[in-house]
Order: sequence, then C-alpha cells, then structure tokens
Amino acid sequence: MSAARPRGIEPLSGETRLMLRAAQLYYRMNLTQDQVGERLGVSRFKVGRLLDRALREAAVRIEIVHPAARLVELEDALAERFGLGGAVVVDVASTGSAPDDELLARERVAGTAALHLGSLAPTGAIGVSWGRTMLEVAAHLRPGWTAATEIVQLNGATSRSARPTRAHEIVERFGATSGAAIRLMPAPAIVGTPGLRDALEQDPSVGETLAAARAAQTAVFSMGVLGPESVHVASGYLGAGDLAALADAGAVGDILGRFVTGDGRIALSSLDRRTIGLPLEDLRAKALTVGVVAGAGRGPIALAALRVGCVRVLVTDEGTAAWVLDHA
Repeated sequence: MSAARPRGIEPLSGETRLMLRAAQLYYRMNLTQDQVGERLGVSRFKVGRLLDRALREAAVRIEIVHPAARLVELEDALAERFGLGGAVVVDVASTGSAPDDELLARERVAGTAALHLGSLAPTGAIGVSWGRTMLEVAAHLRPGWTAATEIVQLNGATSRSARPTRAHEIVERFGATSGAAIRLMPAPAIVGTPGLRDALEQDPSVGETLAAARAAQTAVFSMGVLGPESVHVASGYLGAGDLAALADAGAVGDILGRFVTGDGRIALSSLDRRTIGLPLEDLRAKALTVGVVAGAGRGPIALAALRVGCVRVLVTDEGTAAWVLDHA
C-alpha cells in the first residue's frame, strides 16, 4: 500500500523532482554545479537551468538578511529614480530624544560624507557651502583626502547677528586638509535691496569669488529646512515675517541660500534678488555636485534638490532617503 499523499500536493513530475534535488544539493549541501551534475548524471548546463527554474518558481528563496541590505536597496533606488552618479544612505538609530537624534544624524551623515569625498577625490577647484552640516563634514575631513587646487565659498555668510556662521572655518578646514588655496566670499547671504546685492557682486572681493565659484567643477553643499531652526534665522537674515511669506509661497527649504518650493522653483523672487551666492542654474551645470542632508524633516528639501537637478551624489540618512522615495 502506498503512503497517503498530503492534501493539496500534486504528484511530482520527473523534471520537477530533478529540479528539487539539484536545488537541495546546491543550496543545502553547498556542492558546485559540476558536482551536482555528476551526482545527478546531467550536464553542468542542465544544472544551471534547473537552478534558474527553482528561483523563478519560488521553489528556492534567496534572502539577504544583513542589516545594511535595506540601505543598499535605498541607494540603488535613489540612483535609478533620479539618475544619480551615486547615493550613500546612512543608518542612524534613534536615541529617543529629538534633539539628540538631530545631532546624531548630522554627525553620522557628515562623517560618512567626508569619507565618501575621499573616495571620490575631486580635483581642481571645489566650491563649498556653509551651515551646521557642512561644519560637521569639514571637521571629519582628514589630511590628504584629495589634491584640490582651490576651495571656494559658494554663497555669502557674513552674519547679521551675534552668532557667527563659521563659514570661514569650513573653507579653511577644506583647504588645510587638501593643501588647496582658499577663497572666501566677504558678503552677507541676504542683503536689504537688489541694488545693494548688485553693487556688492560688482566689487572685486565678491565678484571674483563668484566667478571662481562658477568655474569650479565640483560643489559640496548641505540643504536647509524652512523654520525657526534655519541657520538663516539664527544668523539674522530672516525674521518671522520672512518665514511666513516663504511658507505661503510653498518654500520647503534652501539650497545655497536659495529658498525653493517642493518642485525646485524659487519660492520668492523678491528674496532671491537680494541673495548673494551661486545661482542654482550654475550649480546644476557642474560636473560633480555632492549634496549632504541629514535629520528629521529634510525629506522635502532633499526631494526638491533632486528634482531641480542640483545633486549628482546624495549623502543622507535612511529616514530621509525613504521619505524621498515614498514621495517622488
């Protein structure tokens, strides 16, 4: 008497039985395809076809369980979705405290960005922005990370408040660790009138730096959020009225001090005409642009920068990367 077959399982054909035996020998017993072929009396080519069929029919499931696997998936998805030259996504564990999470995300992402810059090793002139994240990137740079010839400040940063922007520290650290000359931009980020901006940009001390910023083929920059925590508020450039007007115009944050909407358009042209620094169209034209963004609430400005084409390489945290992909 034959054993009763479990309900719902059809009799196996000879080819299916052969497929399952090949899969067991290859995946469970770790035999090579040649060894499997010898054991089953078939060619190596036949074994390959049997294993392919086992995967197609889900007779075998291959699962990647390394904790960093999701990060690699996010990196690949970002690069494919936005046509990037590369993406680096950093795992940042929550501390349970929002301020501590913010600091940790900035530190982890900035440290990774500094390492990645070393692997890219850009040469020639490199333009850099300023801000808390960029200050952290600069602090993580190690001597000899690249052999640049000049480090150029991309946008104005002279503070209008008692709190310094520390932009000079960023440029100097980039220069000291690369051995490059430095070029600062001695101007505020935002001035009172368009006429004053034009006058300052015509002055050689600012105009020559802007020309060098345009000529640099590499730019490294961070992205800022819109709100009281913006460095432009702390530096005295924006007040409550400015923030309200920007919010009403749909601004989600800034890129080089240029406040943009979710689709990458300049939010307030009246404010932009008073902003000193590299225009976004010049940023888009560069061969290599490395955008660094970290922390809660950065998804909208990261997505805007990607949509407008300002970023060739993105370095960010897992939460921001997932938000961008969910809303792209």
